[in-house]
Amino acid sequence: MPSVRFLTCVVVVLTAFGLHATLASAADLFVAGRAGFSNATGEGEGTNALVGPSLTGDDDDASPVYGGSLGVAVPLSDVVPWSMRIPAFDIPYWPGRSIHVSGSEDFRFPGWRTLIEAEAMTGREFRFSTPGSSALTPYNSEVTSTSFIGNVRLDVPIQAPMTALFGRLPMLEPLTLYGGGGVGVGWNEIEVSDTVNSGSDDAFDLAYQFTAGIGYALSDQTHLSVGWRFYDLGKVETDLDQGPNQGAFSADVSAHEFTTSLRFHFYHIPFFGREQLARPSR
Repeated sequence: MPSVRFLTCVVVVLTAFGLHATLASAADLFVAGRAGFSNATGEGEGTNALVGPSLTGDDDDASPVYGGSLGVAVPLSDVVPWSMRIPAFDIPYWPGRSIHVSGSEDFRFPGWRTLIEAEAMTGREFRFSTPGSSALTPYNSEVTSTSFIGNVRLDVPIQAPMTALFGRLPMLEPLTLYGGGGVGVGWNEIEVSDTVNSGSDDAFDLAYQFTAGIGYALSDQTHLSVGWRFYDLGKVETDLDQGPNQGAFSADVSAHEFTTSLRFHFYHIPFFGREQLARPSR
């Protein structure tokens, strides 16, 4: 799946930096509330029994989005618990010259916080207008979507590189960068009218998303995040049979969303955590 490939790339790239962080308590259960806005693009295609070729077009619209999640935060070193050998190698940069990279006989992933959660988001309501059989009969569609997605997110503390570059900045020590993705289902509803024919339908469809942003530890239990996500809710479609002739309409809808999240860790799991979660110090 695209989200699996994306997460694999995130883990590999971030590991290459070898960032370090202060260790704190291990696996925690958490709840999070989220709110923001969603800017969607609908690529519509309509057909009409009286008009031979299909009619296509796209339109944009914005909507609020809100919801929440329930999940567990565990160290990356528990998600990927095995050790591995990284061979030494040289990177040539000039004839006869190269940079030597030392390998490791017992490399393990750090204890960066990994969030595994079940998320529900709703409030998305988009209105699109795409070309119809004439300028007077465009396809006016209203699409709503509620998503139920399983997410994986990796938080990377940036205290060490910030200190190395700028010295100690206490206000920025709780700052993290994050990336992740998820896959699940979306409950999508569509209502369409071209002023002559109309139709409506609703159905579940595959949905997926990618996320990235910044986080800030307000306390050991409370975390604030601000970020972006790309959300693909799949294809929504319906027959247009409430009128003098037959037709159909479908739209591929995706959205760029900007959300704020407040997360609260409410229970420490005592039997979890061979390694400790890497959290930014305060």
